Amino acid sequence: MAISSQLARQLCTSVELQLFLDSLSRHVKNLDEKALKTRIVRARKSRDKYRQKADRQDREARGKQSPRGARASQGSAQTRKKEQLFSETLERFEKQLVRLENASTSSSNSAAPTKAKAQTASDKPSKSTVKKVTRKKSPRKSSPAKKAAVSKAKGTSKAVPSKTAKATKPKASTKKKTLASSKASASAKQARKRVSGQVRKDKHISARGRRTQAKRDAR
Repeated sequence: MAISSQLARQLCTSVELQLFLDSLSRHVKNLDEKALKTRIVRARKSRDKYRQKADRQDREARGKQSPRGARASQGSAQTRKKEQLFSETLERFEKQLVRLENASTSSSNSAAPTKAKAQTASDKPSKSTVKKVTRKKSPRKSSPAKKAAVSKAKGTSKAVPSKTAKATKPKASTKKKTLASSKASASAKQARKRVSGQVRKDKHISARGRRTQAKRDAR
């Protein structure tokens, strides 16, 4: 059976009674996490103190320990009640702290998806930007006049290689002419050599005739 407020007023000092009252439902819900942790430490110390005191009183009553005072303790009933009182006080503080921690974690977890949704919504392009992109990407149809101009340009570009091909043909003819002229000059040179050899031969024959005539005249 839980310790009542009336019994707590009979057992506790004013400081201990205030700690007990703070753990009740009408007061504990107004405490934050820091205040709860402070009161948890105090309630635990009080519980441990009265537990140890009750154990010592039981040993003195059984004669297993020498008494601290003038006479041995006759029992630990009142001390056990105070131990129970602070055990219940500690339990109420701890439960409230767990509730606050769970509420804070749940609120943080619920806030995280909303932030992620807001971020993804901001990352999505607006309808106006999508329309602009689609308009830019859509190819424009060319007019018939542009098609005709493109076809004319293609025709002129095809005609250019033919002119260049014609321009290259005279190069081959010039090579042929140079070969023919070189051959003609070689043949003319050979002819000149033949003529010059014949002239030399004729001169040699005439000189030899003059020498024989001079010998005859000398006789």
